[in-house]
Amino acid sequence: MEKKILEGRRKNKPRNQITGGHSPHFVNNNNNPDFAVQILGKNPDGTTNVHYVKCFPDGNLSKLKKNNTLFPDTWSDESIINSIKTVGDTPPIGIRTRDGTTLHREIVNGVQVEVMKIGSDVTSGYPTGGGITGLPNEFIPFNPISP
Repeated sequence: MEKKILEGRRKNKPRNQITGGHSPHFVNNNNNPDFAVQILGKNPDGTTNVHYVKCFPDGNLSKLKKNNTLFPDTWSDESIINSIKTVGDTPPIGIRTRDGTTLHREIVNGVQVEVMKIGSDVTSGYPTGGGITGLPNEFIPFNPISP
């Protein structure tokens, strides 16, 4: 999961879609020939919005990943993963009923981070870029049943 979050991975081989890729050290690194990146802008929290494509190890190019948000340039990959673990340990704010995925959201060092989990397994983690964010499509507010 860490590799998906940091440098992105192929979603579906036949279509070459990419998912993840939120580390500026992989995605927005001019020395990394596997990525072609268009910077769309910086956010007040230090995150960066980009479009990118990635060359997979088999030589195929990913589809364009649009409107992807990178963690701040000053964050190490270890800091990124630690923030996702921290946010994933907070109470959920939403749930997707079709598969039980829970949504967790907190601000870590000035950056709003969202994490999705199925059970105790993190399936996704990313910075939101700040601003007002609601629940993603298919999620409803999480209301635990009190005993």
